Amino acid sequence: MLNAIGAVDWGALPGPALRYEPDRVAVGLRALATATGPVQAADAGTLLAGGGLVHDHSGEVFPAAVTAAPLLLAIVRHGHPSAGATALGLL
Repeated sequence: MLNAIGAVDWGALPGPALRYEPDRVAVGLRALATATGPVQAADAGTLLAGGGLVHDHSGEVFPAAVTAAPLLLAIVRHGHPSAGATALGLL
């Protein structure tokens, strides 16, 4: 899964310049995929919801969410239960 996350050029995906932060996507997905507890999962979710996949304050969903959806589903299936719950919340 980590290879799949790293294989995507998140910066090449479109998004509003003032809200989409592509660096948060790879870091957040890696952190969520390797989370071993609720605090780590929540921290990763904050990265992804705060400009990575969505902008939680405006409710805007970025195109990166489409690319990340299969990765989030894999985290639901294979990750720590807290990571899975965070991934479902993002989906």
